[in-house]
Amino acid sequence: MEQSALSVAILRQRLVSLLTAMPAAQSGDETSVHQARVASRRLRGALPMLGASADAEALDRVDRRVRRITRALGPVRELDVALLLLAEFEERGVASADAIGRVREAVIAERLDRRRDMLDAITPSRLEQLRKRLVDVTAPESHRGSVANAVAEAVAQAGKRARHLRAAIERAGGIYLAERLHRVRIEAKKLRYTLEIQRELTRSRSRLHLDRLKTQQSLLGRMHDLEILIDRTRAVQATLAARNRRGMGELDALIRVLEDECRAGHATYMHARPALLKLCESVIDTAGQSRSTAA
Repeated sequence: MEQSALSVAILRQRLVSLLTAMPAAQSGDETSVHQARVASRRLRGALPMLGASADAEALDRVDRRVRRITRALGPVRELDVALLLLAEFEERGVASADAIGRVREAVIAERLDRRRDMLDAITPSRLEQLRKRLVDVTAPESHRGSVANAVAEAVAQAGKRARHLRAAIERAGGIYLAERLHRVRIEAKKLRYTLEIQRELTRSRSRLHLDRLKTQQSLLGRMHDLEILIDRTRAVQATLAARNRRGMGELDALIRVLEDECRAGHATYMHARPALLKLCESVIDTAGQSRSTAA
């Protein structure tokens, strides 16, 4: 099967997923914001497999457009998750309802601002321009290659992503450093999306690496979301009058609950860390063997 019949179909399917989710996302639907953001990331992850056969400049222009969409959706999604977490902690009764209410009010106000920014950045005309550019770059006459080339590119990309993830894991070390752990999450996500493409191209049924990456990505993602909520809670606390000791104390208690869960999540991550490094080595070895075979 030619590349135009399979790898291009994968790219276009990811574009359709993004365009399908965007109308509801722009109207404010939380689930659609999440779906659109994931679709944009998956679309970006699929672009490199055309790198060996498509116009590099055209691919770069498409990548920049998709990246702008991802970035515009990000702040809204983060605040949506903050609201979900507040509802969860409220239901569990682990923090003062007044403290949760104060933070919720601030998050809702900020979400309105970020949604306006999102709508300014992602207009229907820009989405249409993205669609046209991707259709052009995946047109049969714009590139040549076989599915074997696409698979080889996907394997090479997976090896590159695995090396980046390994470096991020090693840099994060064994102590709790939120920003470095967030980088581990980002690199795990990128590797997962690349392995998904490889799996589709080869029609493999194996999900071992994907499931392990998804588990760790979810864990690290929750820790990141908790850190964002901690920042929002501290910002609310800074607006209180110094004499409002009760309000200060209730917000302090909420912060402690969030920090405790972050530490518990880190302990779980550290337990899984050796297996995650082993996964990286496996993907890197596969990419090396593929290069040797091709040579």
